[in-house]
Amino acid sequence: MTDHQKASKIKLFFRKFYPTYTFDKVENIPYELLEELKIKLILLDMDNTLIDNKGNYSKDLKKWVKYIKSKGIKAYIISNSISETMVKKISKELGMRYYYKASKPRLKGYYHILNETKIDKESVLMIGDQLFTDICGGNRFGIKTVLVKPINKKEIIVSRVKRPFEKIILKHYYKKKGEQKS
Repeated sequence: MTDHQKASKIKLFFRKFYPTYTFDKVENIPYELLEELKIKLILLDMDNTLIDNKGNYSKDLKKWVKYIKSKGIKAYIISNSISETMVKKISKELGMRYYYKASKPRLKGYYHILNETKIDKESVLMIGDQLFTDICGGNRFGIKTVLVKPINKKEIIVSRVKRPFEKIILKHYYKKKGEQKS
């Protein structure tokens, strides 16, 4: 295999982890973009995307969720959490449905939610803070994706192990997009 072929294979591999869009946080995603994309359903990761490690979320997030819902967009938490307690609590407080034990990037949760909501993939957006679960899962499912920065700097060991690999992929992503990010 030539160096060019190896480089092409690496680029193809990385592409499945590339988000459609990036924003610092969920509440920075403009409604105008959602309107332009004709989004009817937003799937949201919970841990480190919506809430910090103590289960807190910002007032701005709550306002953002309320606003998009007032515009007719459904919001749905899709979490890899194996405990329903926190997912149920946050979904109730934010006024959205939820699916836990999703095992993203597996597709079972995505199919379940779309079967329940009867919304076409073209009108769905996945938002999360991790490339290997949230973004890869959304991309595999064939929906638009948004990567946000993790809320917490302190993370569980599994996430900390993955972050250096995410940085490598994001370096290629931003280079491809012609942006400079650290």
